[in-house]
Amino acid sequence: MFERWTNGLFKSTIHRVITPKGAKERYSVPFFFEPNFDALVECLDSCCNKDNPAKYPPITAGQHLLNMYASTHADFTASSTRKT
Repeated sequence: MFERWTNGLFKSTIHRVITPKGAKERYSVPFFFEPNFDALVECLDSCCNKDNPAKYPPITAGQHLLNMYASTHADFTASSTRKT
């Protein structure tokens, strides 16, 4: 999402854990933070202008997460409709 907000200025990193050679164990404690499911994610005004328009259309944070998850899990299907 940070890439969308910054119009590509900041890219997301690959999320993975690799055990170093020779190490018996490796512990990883990931921390993921995201906005409210219904929050609008769109390019910040300071990151786009008429010469550098937004590269990504606006999307909700929830739909963005569902799309990203679906792109890495072939059997995943979900709707952006929330059940409350």
